[in-house]
Amino acid sequence: MPQWRTARAGRFWAAIRARNMAANTAAVVFLLMTLSSCYLTKQGYRQLGLLMDRVPVEQVLNEDKVSALEKQKLKFTQETMSYAASQGMHVDEAYRDFVHLSGDSVSYTVQAAMPLEMKLKTWWFPIVGTVPYLGFFDKADRDAEAKDLLEAGYEVHSGGVTAYSSLGWFSDPVFSSMLKRTDVELAHLYFHELTHRTLWVSDSAEFNENLAEFIADHLAEKFFTHLGRSAELVLFRKGNLDYASFRDWLQKLRADIEQNLAETKAMPTADRIVEKQKIISLATANKPSFKLIDFVGLGTWNNPRILGAGLYAPDVSRFEAAKKCYEQMEILFVAGNFLKSLGKAAEKTSTGFAALELMCERPAGGPASK
Repeated sequence: MPQWRTARAGRFWAAIRARNMAANTAAVVFLLMTLSSCYLTKQGYRQLGLLMDRVPVEQVLNEDKVSALEKQKLKFTQETMSYAASQGMHVDEAYRDFVHLSGDSVSYTVQAAMPLEMKLKTWWFPIVGTVPYLGFFDKADRDAEAKDLLEAGYEVHSGGVTAYSSLGWFSDPVFSSMLKRTDVELAHLYFHELTHRTLWVSDSAEFNENLAEFIADHLAEKFFTHLGRSAELVLFRKGNLDYASFRDWLQKLRADIEQNLAETKAMPTADRIVEKQKIISLATANKPSFKLIDFVGLGTWNNPRILGAGLYAPDVSRFEAAKKCYEQMEILFVAGNFLKSLGKAAEKTSTGFAALELMCERPAGGPASK
């Protein structure tokens, strides 16, 4: 079965890879190694270690240290970067180096939420603002954090990260874990991460992840049309249809839980948790009839997994509306130009989602504002 959309929160891929993977962009917090925080200092040190292990892709292509398939993927990476640059994305020096990993994950993440609150625990860091996850380069450190969160009464969801974005602070390398994807997956991943390099709105993690998925979908479709690889696009679209079904399932599950929590406030805590779990179990048993990929998969669904999944299962209607407004101003939709305009709108608003609405506001007697 093809591994579609592993750039999305990989925690959904148990049915595909028989293990949980986590969000691919949870490593922003690794960048701030100059701060006094023990957490930041340690992760920054490990980040630097990875960067020191990188080798230029051009050098790797002329050596026999990687397989023929990995070389093909690296050449495809170069082609993808060239195309992304033509679409106005901030490629800069990204993905020009290669880092070989001993395993399938470059880092590990944890998310948490209280059992009776549909709200992710967040952590604040300079520059990036508030984020709903913690990332670790050492699995044992991640597991220790997860244990502490569980003991504090949180529900926890953990996963492994195969790729991440430094938001342009570093020249992000290609990790060997990334090259296990199909070409469509790999391109989608790059476009997702390059979106973060091109535009990141502080304190808007959900918006940033939703935006990256929207742009990655658009560019993957456009890129493979440009390449004339229609057969792969057919599978990509089928995977999208399954993902749309999953998104609807996820949104209903979240709404049902929120309604239940509101209606059971007078009940004892233990009974409320049992009632909530019944809703999750019923939803899991009545998951959609997926045609290609079972996005519900195996494993336990809890509050942080549901909420974390929502970061990568966006309601695209708001993004489509902003795109349509942009297209009324421009002859051709170019992703990088759209992100530039959206960034300017974000400077005038309190949230990224508010910036989407601003993209469609028109001055009196004039065209939509740029």
